[in-house]
Amino acid sequence: MPETNKSLSPLSIDSYVNAIKGRLLLGPDADAPYPYDKEKLLLHAIRTGDIPEAKRLLNEILGHIFFASADNMDSIKLRAFELTVLMSRAALDGGADAAGIYQMSPQYISAFFALDTIDDICDALSEILKSFAAETFHAAEGKHPAVMARAVSFIRNNYMHKITLEDVAGRVYLSPSYLSKIFREEMQTSFNAYLADVRVEKSKILLLSGNLSIAEISELVGFGDQSYFNKVFKKNTGVTPKIFREQNGEI
Repeated sequence: MPETNKSLSPLSIDSYVNAIKGRLLLGPDADAPYPYDKEKLLLHAIRTGDIPEAKRLLNEILGHIFFASADNMDSIKLRAFELTVLMSRAALDGGADAAGIYQMSPQYISAFFALDTIDDICDALSEILKSFAAETFHAAEGKHPAVMARAVSFIRNNYMHKITLEDVAGRVYLSPSYLSKIFREEMQTSFNAYLADVRVEKSKILLLSGNLSIAEISELVGFGDQSYFNKVFKKNTGVTPKIFREQNGEI
């Protein structure tokens, strides 16, 4: 039976346990560089008030920080401080009240340097995340008219592209699910239905020109597939694009 190493102190064991915890959070990609892509996604989740997604991403980032920093608590605290600053700015970008964020930030930042364990840092950052994301979410709830104006403007200026609900949500700093909800409430229709209406509206103008084929018009207004264009156009107007052109003449 191997001899037990009696020189190990409780402190060194704690450091070893903390390193394992960090390794478990990080997963198999121990040698991967700092996940800046996940950091960007984290900030986007905070701007849109998506707390579950933000928490998941924060845990992944912390796993990397803990393992890369080993048991260097000063280094870990500095990275936690950086994350706090980034998260506060993301909340401000998402429309959170500046006075509230600025009031919370100094309290959170000073508290980091009194923490002693990885678990304490995890708990503190989770609380900060929830506070900042909640501020952003409440701010978004109070500005539907402004958000919808920006969303509609983006759609009407970009209908010719393959835009999605996720694209528009990113532009107005909301989660796709929340934008979908308020879009239906404010516009009395779904995002996809509104986008289709705009495309059909624009296609009617182009159908008056004999210089463009129906397939070309389908591409120009963002439908791409002509058969799908025909289906949506008929559903909205009662006639196919070809019949609409015949009934209204060509310029």
